[in-house]
Amino acid sequence: MAGGDTHIISIPAATQGQPGFVIEVKQTGEDPLDVRLVGSEGEYCYVTKLKKRNIGALKHKASTDEWEAIVSHFLLQKPLGKKQEDLLQNVRIEYTLTKDQVHVTLRRDVQGIKVTLGEIVLARTEEEEIDPIAWAYASSKAHNEALKEIERLKSMLEDKSAAMEKLNAQLDDFIKTKQETETAMLQQFMVLLNEKKRKIRDQARLLAGAKVDKATAAAVKSARETTKPRRAGQSRASKRKATAPEEDVSVESDSAQMEIDESKAEEQDDASGPEAETPDRSTDDETEDEEDTAVAAAKPEVKTVRSESASTSATPSSKTEPPPRRELPFLRNKATRKQPSPPAPDDDETEDDEL
Repeated sequence: MAGGDTHIISIPAATQGQPGFVIEVKQTGEDPLDVRLVGSEGEYCYVTKLKKRNIGALKHKASTDEWEAIVSHFLLQKPLGKKQEDLLQNVRIEYTLTKDQVHVTLRRDVQGIKVTLGEIVLARTEEEEIDPIAWAYASSKAHNEALKEIERLKSMLEDKSAAMEKLNAQLDDFIKTKQETETAMLQQFMVLLNEKKRKIRDQARLLAGAKVDKATAAAVKSARETTKPRRAGQSRASKRKATAPEEDVSVESDSAQMEIDESKAEEQDDASGPEAETPDRSTDDETEDEEDTAVAAAKPEVKTVRSESASTSATPSSKTEPPPRRELPFLRNKATRKQPSPPAPDDDETEDDEL
């Protein structure tokens, strides 16, 4: 409300049966709450002035900000924002007439209990005169402005309603198009499915009526019965690894050495018996012959062990030399010599024939 503007408000009485109270609100300062109130119940005139800096003294229970918002709404007819709409819940304005004063009270009903938020007092005066024509004109002007605002809001509401109807129609069209598309897709799928079924049935009839050679059918059946599912085995070891052949060679050499040592131990026991005598120089040739005979007897056993080791090994074992030959106690004058490499199977058989 600009400076000098006025508007008229009506306030109901606190008790039933009394007339209403009409107040002229006229702004007198820069702030909207700097106003002059002139009211009348139809017989006397009542006047008071309000200043924003002093308006907090009129409140009872509410805070200063809440009180200013409530007063602005009821006296200045100023709408509140969305955050302050709760302030007007169960709040009402009423007046009480005494001998020389009018008490304009703002109350809030809290579960049937009336809580007074604040009070404005207007004093009776004889000097102030009421201008009914001016008040009627101000009231008519406010009424016209209110009607214009209502028309503007109605027009805006109609535009929004038309936009909503248009959007709803578009949404209905989209839903209808979606349903039609889904129906067409389902029908096409059904056609394709029926076509596939028909082809499957035709193929089944052709297969049922086809003549199959009994011999061919028996061969296929036997092949299916004999064929077993193959299970994946472990990965093949790398070709560069030689761990398995080394183990076979060591096993073979150890087995051969064990057999040779056992034969030599038996000969040593025979030589160290009670009837054994220390050989002289003339019996060296006989001793060598006996030694050769013992070695030749041990060779077939070495051959057997080697063949068994070769059959169990996955890769062929490399040829290695046996450990050096140990001396017998009766071979004093013989120099230490190495055990000859195991001959091939043909050489072993030749030596056996010679023995």
